[in-house]
Amino acid sequence: MEKTYELLYIVSTKYTDDEVEAIRKTVKTMIEKEGGKIVREEALAKIRLSYIIKKQRHGTYVLVYFTAPTTAMAELDRQLGLTDEMLRHTMLALHPTADLKKTFDLTAYIAPLSEEAQASRGDSRDARPRSAVSSAVPMVPGTAPVKAEPAMSIEELDKKLDQILEGDVTK
Repeated sequence: MEKTYELLYIVSTKYTDDEVEAIRKTVKTMIEKEGGKIVREEALAKIRLSYIIKKQRHGTYVLVYFTAPTTAMAELDRQLGLTDEMLRHTMLALHPTADLKKTFDLTAYIAPLSEEAQASRGDSRDARPRSAVSSAVPMVPGTAPVKAEPAMSIEELDKKLDQILEGDVTK
């Protein structure tokens, strides 16, 4: 029994476009050798990976739709796993009514707390240094927050310090 499958694999960017094309042809011959037929094949994008795979930070994503006998999938998965040029691959059996003409737009993953994400959001509040304890939030439930006193000049500070020290000496 034949089914339609989707194969998505990532090729390391250490390979040139011509070498990636040769790898695509190799995958195509693997599929055809197992009795499959390519329905659609597309190189999606070269993007940054969300995490390092085999010491690589970037990869070329290639999407292949093909039909093949179900008995050939285990051998094809094994052969793809042994291919050194691929960083990762995944194969899925598609629903018979799946749209094979659908196009995809891949973008690189940006971690939510990274500097790139803050720059893309235009979020300037995270650029300020944060204090360890916020004075607006009460530390103990049921107590009122402590309000910060306005800034004092040096003269006012000296005067207040003299008053405190004079009070301690007289005691």
